Amino acid sequence: MSHLMALNTPLQDPSAVDDTRIPTILAAQSVGRQVSILVVDHHPVVQHGVRLFLDDQPRFTVAATAASGARAVSEARRVRPDVALLEPWLPDMLLEELVEHLRASSPNTRLLAFASQVTPTLREQVARLGFHGLLSKGAEPEDLAATIARVAGGETVALPPSDSVLRQAAAKLHCSVLTAREHEILRLAAHGASNSEIASEIFLAPTTVKSYLQSALAKLGARNRVEAVYKLGAVGLL
Repeated sequence: MSHLMALNTPLQDPSAVDDTRIPTILAAQSVGRQVSILVVDHHPVVQHGVRLFLDDQPRFTVAATAASGARAVSEARRVRPDVALLEPWLPDMLLEELVEHLRASSPNTRLLAFASQVTPTLREQVARLGFHGLLSKGAEPEDLAATIARVAGGETVALPPSDSVLRQAAAKLHCSVLTAREHEILRLAAHGASNSEIASEIFLAPTTVKSYLQSALAKLGARNRVEAVYKLGAVGLL
């Protein structure tokens, strides 16, 4: 899956860009009602843990769970969820077949792959099948919640870049290496989000978001978030 571009115009000198010209934000912020979710995973512990976490979030409701492809299709037809959180490797059905049946049963359901191992092959597969997101089961709970909200809101959400990609970018920019969290916050800022909006999106306090932004700007040697966005765009990290 490709990262959302922060700016739709060609890169220019960041000193000439005003903050107000950064495009506005985040379809996920528009999700005001509860998001209904179908959780599909053949591991009972994972299924149960995810359900407990999501049911504790006010913006979500787990409408159904399934441990097989056949049950997933049946439940999707019954509850028509906003988002299906899918384990890619089910014992009874190939992913391609599952996606085909889910789309026939509930065409408006958005698909989020939730995988224990995220390999290059899986990345290519979910992109080819038109998934709206891919997330590792090793993600933090707040990242799971934020990703579901963004997918429900209309975004296609990529995994954060790997540590090696962030190190390569830092080498090109001759700066310190950003953490995955710093990169994510800058990516959201690139879409025009305020600190409060970012905090709501990724379940952090605004003061924590501010600290991450300040750290990222210092690492990049950037005077403001516009210049930071320019630098990340120059190395393909947006």
